[in-house]
Amino acid sequence: MKRHRIVLTRITLTALLLAIACGQSDGAEPSWKSLPVHLEGGIVVYGDSRSGHDEHRRIVEGIEHVRPLAVFHTGDLVNEGTDPGDWQIFDGITADLLARTAFYPALGNHERESDLYFDHFDLPGNERWYTVALPPMKFIVLDTESSLAVGSTQYQWLRSQLETADAGDALAAVFHYPPYSTGYHAEDEKGLRKSIVPLFEAYDVDVVFTGHDHDYERSLVNGVVYVVTGGGGGPLRGRSRSSPFSQVFASVYHFCALYVEEGKIMVDVWDSNVNLVDRFEVE
Repeated sequence: MKRHRIVLTRITLTALLLAIACGQSDGAEPSWKSLPVHLEGGIVVYGDSRSGHDEHRRIVEGIEHVRPLAVFHTGDLVNEGTDPGDWQIFDGITADLLARTAFYPALGNHERESDLYFDHFDLPGNERWYTVALPPMKFIVLDTESSLAVGSTQYQWLRSQLETADAGDALAAVFHYPPYSTGYHAEDEKGLRKSIVPLFEAYDVDVVFTGHDHDYERSLVNGVVYVVTGGGGGPLRGRSRSSPFSQVFASVYHFCALYVEEGKIMVDVWDSNVNLVDRFEVE
């Protein structure tokens, strides 16, 4: 198995100064143009855009400035997946982004497994769970609306994907319900700590991105980084409990920008006011 080292830091002095520089001190709206150029061409992950259309629009503006190779969404794209009107609003906000960037969503509970979701996207595999190769990274998108219990069809598929992954690939998983979170919802609602978390640990998954809780949180559990990125537009919520695994928590609208350089996955988390919320690396 490959071995990797997690380098986890809160915002360094340099990053803090960068965040201050990005903001506007004269009362003007912060500009996405102040983001550092090195972020262009990365990979973006965000989620839970739902009903906050103005905030979602602002987040998409930031994502467009990053000019990502691909965008992953952790689910709850819209507030009501069976409502065509919700999808029309989503389309209006994301039209330019989706026209020039590959977009890979995970099913959330608010999609209601609606045909409208599947009609909107042409996804790999069975469109519920699938992989995306973006060398040197491999993304595994899962469906937490379907069973992930040990022995289930999706569980067996996940295990086979991990078993056959190239030893040189960095592995990332994307899905909706978080196994580790201190946010608003009940802890580990889907019981994933007993099913797929042991697979993540056994096969050296580097980072796991989820949504559902409308906040940003980074946790570290047995060498795996768990990120809740549910700040795409749904109503923000605060922390509801403590956890020894939690490293950073922020109730902010945001997106995560990943880029790979010199054997490291580097992740910057930007809020809708162009402030750097968090920065971490996985070697």
